[in-house]
Amino acid sequence: MWIFLVEDEKQLANNLKRGLEEEGHVVEVMHDGEEAELQGLVNDYDMVILDWRLPNRDGKQILEHWRAEDRTFPVLMLTALGDLDHKVSGLDAGADDYMGKPFSFEELLARVRALGRRSTEMQNNEVVSVGPIELDSRKHWVKICGIKRSLRPKEFILLELLLSKPETVFSKTQLAERVWGSAYHVSDNTIEATISTLRQKLAESLEECGQEFLEDHSQAIETIRGAGYRLNTDLIKEDE
Repeated sequence: MWIFLVEDEKQLANNLKRGLEEEGHVVEVMHDGEEAELQGLVNDYDMVILDWRLPNRDGKQILEHWRAEDRTFPVLMLTALGDLDHKVSGLDAGADDYMGKPFSFEELLARVRALGRRSTEMQNNEVVSVGPIELDSRKHWVKICGIKRSLRPKEFILLELLLSKPETVFSKTQLAERVWGSAYHVSDNTIEATISTLRQKLAESLEECGQEFLEDHSQAIETIRGAGYRLNTDLIKEDE
């Protein structure tokens, strides 16, 4: 899962990040409440682990704003304030679960798994599709116009990400974290090359469909200058 960890205790944040990444998750960390609030408004995380006491803006205020803006990702709230009133207040603000500090990492993992299962069941998105493109994440196939197509592993993960959130613009840093697992071990050239080969494969497959799904087949993945990349949903459409 793509987990957003908001925790101002840097040593704790680093320990949690390392442990969660060892479990196979991609973890984005932020320490400032105000900056974290903005990130949560623009990114569709699979889960957020949110501390209550943060610099510049507390977790309860952040969560209330997210929920008011229809941000529906699961939120696990952390706090050293362990009394019942604070727990109720956090849940009323929109938290899906609540943990008091100190806590064991094993318990946190169990709660993360539970929230992850709940989120997956709600989304029910093993098969995602946009226009003529379909992808099954469990059976690991891609079909374009009903015909199975072959993709390399990173191309498959990249396409899965773009299809699952077709309105979202992903920066190179976000793609590196979601597709390669780290923003520090992959170059911009590698990301650009993977996008280029995936574009080419999509273009070739769409041209074979026999219908004009795209005005320009090579632009199925759109470059947003200065921001990143997204699936071009304005172009991927069947003729009526």
